[in-house]
Amino acid sequence: MEQVSDLVEHLSVNPGQMFNDLGAHSPFGARFAFPASLLQAVAGLREGLMLNGHSFSLSLPSATPLDDDLADAISHVGDRLGGFAWLAEHLNVLIPPRGPEAHSEGGMALPVNYDAETLALLSHKLQRLRQRSGLRLLLENPALLTPLTEMEMDEPTFLNTLHRNGHCGVLLDLHNLLVSERNGGLSMEHYLARLNPEAVEEVHLAGGEELFGTYTDSHSQLTPEAVWSMARSFLPCCPNLRAITFEYNETYFQFIGCQGVRGELERMHHLAQSCALSPAPTGVPC
Repeated sequence: MEQVSDLVEHLSVNPGQMFNDLGAHSPFGARFAFPASLLQAVAGLREGLMLNGHSFSLSLPSATPLDDDLADAISHVGDRLGGFAWLAEHLNVLIPPRGPEAHSEGGMALPVNYDAETLALLSHKLQRLRQRSGLRLLLENPALLTPLTEMEMDEPTFLNTLHRNGHCGVLLDLHNLLVSERNGGLSMEHYLARLNPEAVEEVHLAGGEELFGTYTDSHSQLTPEAVWSMARSFLPCCPNLRAITFEYNETYFQFIGCQGVRGELERMHHLAQSCALSPAPTGVPC
């Protein structure tokens, strides 16, 4: 990050990757272990920068009760790093692999049925999570690998309802919209025409690739021009936008390169100038 630090104004971290969940019957007594060296390193990176948590652990839309201890561990990571400005979760049901851990970052993310029952249970868990964490909450739209049909409401209507009822804002992942469109879901234009722009508080940009005939959200490429086009047309309409983040998988850095990351951040700064951001936070995931 040192080579692009002049362009970075916020960091997004996955708190679930900053502790070890040893399970409720941990032989060491405590369920969670927090590596001090990792937390200190990240705390040093975020000095002077806005920081938000981007979790993938809580499986909020599932019927499983909120894991209060896990939620507290996520909040603890934020405290150790100097505080999260907000916490974002994925609008997915997380199915962890078999093993002793209560959750896993390597689990399988499944789509959600957008109906009144899911809305009710998710609303309750969001309220409880907000009370425990004291943080503003955002939900990220998922990347769908196959179209979902015959649901009570579409995804933007579901997110609009959660926002209207005061439960959360939206982390709009524009590349996820492209993934869903290319795999037979709503077109990006149709989706954004239905989504309330006032709900959007953070935006993700990324790139993916096709695998066995399916377009994936692999975070392996620069942001496609179709995503940039949607960003330029829609984001200036979002009055509550707080941050724009470029996501890439570190294993692909050798292909994207420092100049690739710098180019993305420079384009993000130009984009932010046309939006409601003041100043415009742009960043990369840490």
